[in-house]
Amino acid sequence: MREHNSNLHDRIARKLFAATRHAPPRMRTINTCSLVLAIILTVVTMVILRMALDTQECINQMNKAYQSCQNAVDELQLTSDLLTSESRQFVATGKRAHMENYLNEVQSSDHRGKALQTLHDLAANTEAIAALEKARSRSDDLSQTELRALRLKADALGMDNIPDSVANAPLKESEKGLPAKEKEKLASELLSNSEYAQIKFEIREHMQNSSLLLVDTLQSNLSFENARLSRLLVFLRMSILLLLLVLLFVVTSTSLLLLWPIALYEKSIREDEPLQLGGARELHHLTIAYNEMFAENHEREESLTFEAHNDALTGVLNRGSFDELLTRHKENSALILVDIDNFKQFNDEHGHDMGDAILIEVAATLYGSFKSTDYICRIGGDEFAVIMTNAYLGLEDVVAQRIQKVAAFLKDTSNGLPAATISVGIAFGYEGCADDKLFQLADGALYQVKRNGRDGFAFAEQTKA
Repeated sequence: MREHNSNLHDRIARKLFAATRHAPPRMRTINTCSLVLAIILTVVTMVILRMALDTQECINQMNKAYQSCQNAVDELQLTSDLLTSESRQFVATGKRAHMENYLNEVQSSDHRGKALQTLHDLAANTEAIAALEKARSRSDDLSQTELRALRLKADALGMDNIPDSVANAPLKESEKGLPAKEKEKLASELLSNSEYAQIKFEIREHMQNSSLLLVDTLQSNLSFENARLSRLLVFLRMSILLLLLVLLFVVTSTSLLLLWPIALYEKSIREDEPLQLGGARELHHLTIAYNEMFAENHEREESLTFEAHNDALTGVLNRGSFDELLTRHKENSALILVDIDNFKQFNDEHGHDMGDAILIEVAATLYGSFKSTDYICRIGGDEFAVIMTNAYLGLEDVVAQRIQKVAAFLKDTSNGLPAATISVGIAFGYEGCADDKLFQLADGALYQVKRNGRDGFAFAEQTKA
């Protein structure tokens, strides 16, 4: 039979090979044209992608410039407020730390100068630069006023070791000879009068004008680049879509006309299944012829296989199948041996036809009480076996429930059959267990049930927890 199948498969494979040698010429033309178009679209897509990436990088730089502009403006405002606060604190309290903080910011940190330089670097037109220069000039005037106030306060307190930048702050001749209290009063007025406030207002106004000009320029450039990027992305999506459509057309046409049907044929032949009707017209005749031969051959094989492996009366697996399965499933499984109690006496009382009916009933009940992955076998005249897969020590309650279910059903006479009882022995397989050892354990448990009066079940002593 296997030789017949092999010859049949060889003939079908040769016919399939012969059919695929004559692919329609238009398939080659379609594939060639599609390949050329795909290459062109790929090149176009890569060029557009490169342009889009460059534009995106330009936008990122503009966003960074915009953020730098905002940060510089904020830094200027914070620094200006800090210098005003430190100078006023020194004039109010006379604590040297405030003067040192002021000088450290002006001479060392110089956040104000750095922020102005950042804005100057970002400026792209003369108006913004002019506004920055005015802000820088007025900022220097503000510093001179603050340094004058610091010197007046230091002179009034008679401080020693005054930093040169404070000691050299210019004072009017009339201011140098003022009494200490007048100097302190003048220092306070310098930092709070309308002139000081006007300078700070002008600095802020010039900075706002400059930043507005910078922001307008950046936003204009950013809008232009965003629009350009949007157009590029549209072209990119169109190019990718066209490329995908070309690839989809090639794959679909080739698969539907040739590759998919042949792949299904090959898979079906390899898995010994009938072919699915599809593909080119010339393949239909091959499919129909093959399926006719397959159905006839498969029906004959099923009949022979069933007779070789199943019990003729009950339909469950026979002793030969049981021996083979036990060898394969002796680990991580449970072997359940089932004997119909006093079956010979039952035959004598009710006749062999009724005995056969009971055997069929026992087989059917076992089949319905266990999982589809378990194996039900008839291994003797009134002897059955169940190989329960994926079972291990600790599942005794599960096994017991199923056996009790079977026993209760067989005792029920509502189906028109006499009541029957069974004796059952159970053993669990373990790693390294020999199949004859597993059978001996289950058989020993079965013998124990019979010795105790039958109509019950027992687990092998060696398998108990």
